[in-house]
Formats: sequence, structure tokens, C-alpha cells
Amino acid sequence: MKGMIRVALMLGLVAVSAVNVQAAEYQASDDEITTEIYVMNNHLSDVRVFAEDAEGRLHNLGRVKRGDLRTFEVPEQLAEEEFRIKIYPSAPVWSPISDDFGVKTNPLAAERDRQVRLWLEADLSQSIVEIDRG
Repeated sequence: MKGMIRVALMLGLVAVSAVNVQAAEYQASDDEITTEIYVMNNHLSDVRVFAEDAEGRLHNLGRVKRGDLRTFEVPEQLAEEEFRIKIYPSAPVWSPISDDFGVKTNPLAAERDRQVRLWLEADLSQSIVEIDRG
């Protein structure tokens, strides 16, 4: 009897702690050209999100904690030309999951690529990138 109560209690706690994440569509006006980046981090550690400009310089957009969803807007000066989004784990150097492997998009342009959604997985090579063209 106690075992069944414990199982029911644990299942209740799991159900209460489950998070329902829905992607919101971004509606920009025709005269406003922006690119929104949505990052859902299911990786084993926090990740750092960068925008790489046409010259290859990285611009830090921010961090996404493990299990979080965050939205970033690409700065206007970067969105004027083609750019890439790059994401790297921010695990300490001594960590077994620390490496230089990350996720990067193909070249993007704000005129055509209005929304980029990245669903990061524990194995970054299995991550999904969705691009909505507006």
C-alpha cells in the first residue's frame, strides 16, 4: 500500500513539473525587418548563442540555461548582411561534455529569414533547426 502511494505521489510530482512549451509565431510589419531566434535548450549544459557576421566575427547574443527557452533578436547592424547563428556548450573545460562542437545555421538574411527556431538535443548533432521565411 505504501509503495502504491509513493508511486502515485511521484507520478503526480512529475505531472506537475512538466512544462508545456509552445512556439509563438512572430508577426513583423512589412516595414520592420527583424530576425527572431528561439532556442530551446535540451542539451546537457548551458549554451552560448552567437551571431556570426559576414567577416566571421562572433557577436554574443546571450546564454540559454539547460531546460530553458529563450528568444533573441538579431541586432539590426548584423541583419543588414548575411549572418549565421552559432551555438556552443558553455561547460567548463574540465567537463567531459566540453568540446568545440556546436550547432550552426546556413547563411541567413533578415529580408527572407524572419524566425529561426533551434531545438537543441543532448547530442547536439541531433538538434533541429527550423527557419520560417517571411
